Amino acid sequence: VAVVSYCVQSHRYNIVENFGCSGSPWMDVYAILGIHGPPVLLGTISFICGAVAIYNFIAQRRRFQVVLQQNSSLNTSRFVRLIGVAGVNIVISLLFAIRETVLTAHSVYPTVSWDYIHYDFDLVFTYDSAFLLGDPQAWVELNLSRWLPCVASFIYFAFFGMHEDMLSYYTYVWARLSQALLQTKERIFGQPL
Repeated sequence: VAVVSYCVQSHRYNIVENFGCSGSPWMDVYAILGIHGPPVLLGTISFICGAVAIYNFIAQRRRFQVVLQQNSSLNTSRFVRLIGVAGVNIVISLLFAIRETVLTAHSVYPTVSWDYIHYDFDLVFTYDSAFLLGDPQAWVELNLSRWLPCVASFIYFAFFGMHEDMLSYYTYVWARLSQALLQTKERIFGQPL
């Protein structure tokens, strides 16, 4: 995707006030296929694999219990969390990839030539925040690209970071860390009174 992004990049980058740098692809057919095609394709494959896993889990529950008894690192709770993450991934990745592709496809530029697309390549466009206030769709797109990875991280943590195994591990790490800090404090400042 990065190579395709470079090939269809019309100028160096854009700077948006209160956001930072953003890419500047020339949205022609090649950009849509090369930049937006892989997320849709991977989201579709993820959807199919997740749907098959959920179907097999429901249809063959008894055989699944035998597999769980043979594999000590996988239990029902962990497997259900994996299925949940797959489901959330399906919803987030596939729906947002399709949304982005459909919105981009409304403004497809003609494919002219390499020289035309890369003319004055070192150009940097700057946009002030009034630009975002005037175009609500651009504001939504920039904020989705900024916050969606954070939301996905919190969702992933909610599935795997709040399980009783991890909570006991956090307690263990906290005890070790506080013990190390107390020993360091005693070495630096001497014994407590």
